[in-house]
Parts: sequence; structure tokens; C-alpha cells
Amino acid sequence: MKKLSSLALLLFICLAAKSQTKIDIKDVAKHIGDSVTICDSVYTTRALNGLTLINLGAAFPKQLLTVVIYKADLGKFTEPEKTYLYKRVCVTGKLVLYNDRPQIVVNEVKQIK
Repeated sequence: MKKLSSLALLLFICLAAKSQTKIDIKDVAKHIGDSVTICDSVYTTRALNGLTLINLGAAFPKQLLTVVIYKADLGKFTEPEKTYLYKRVCVTGKLVLYNDRPQIVVNEVKQIK
């Protein structure tokens, strides 16, 4: 029985890992509400009082995707506005719209590679 539950857990983990769909940044509009992985260059960043914004695909205000890190989670990151600027990153999370613009809110460092 213990082997069966271990096998079931392993299967669940494998399926959960596969649920992240890797998409091209130009296709974000087709995947709103989906959990995705998007890889692209960081063009601009901005540290505000309550959050940090990381813009992919183009510089603000023409960015194709904004990655948001709220103040409550900033302590998990080391200067994200400097760390990721001008680098190619892959971001994993749920695509949502904010003011009709696509974004992914990240809560953990492992969501940005």
C-alpha cells in the first residue's frame, strides 16, 4: 500500500509539473487565466513603494508582459529591479489581466529563472 501511494504521489507531481504550458510572449492574450511559462528579455523594471514591476517583451509602456512582485514577497528576492534588468528570464505563473494588460504575479524566487 505504501508503494502504491508513493507511486500515486509521483504521478501527481509529474502531472502538476506538466500543467505549466510554455508559450511565446506574443501569445499571452490567448492564455489569460492559464498557468504558463514565458521566456523573454527584461527591458525595464520599476521599484515602487508597494511592489516591483518587471517588464518583458518591450520597455514600458509597450511591454508585452509585466511581472509583479508585491511588497509582502519582496524579502524573498534580492533587488529584483536590478537582478533581472536586461537579462533573459523565464517566468512561471498564472496569466491575468490588470487594466487590460497581461501580468503574472510571482510569490517565490523559483518562479523566475
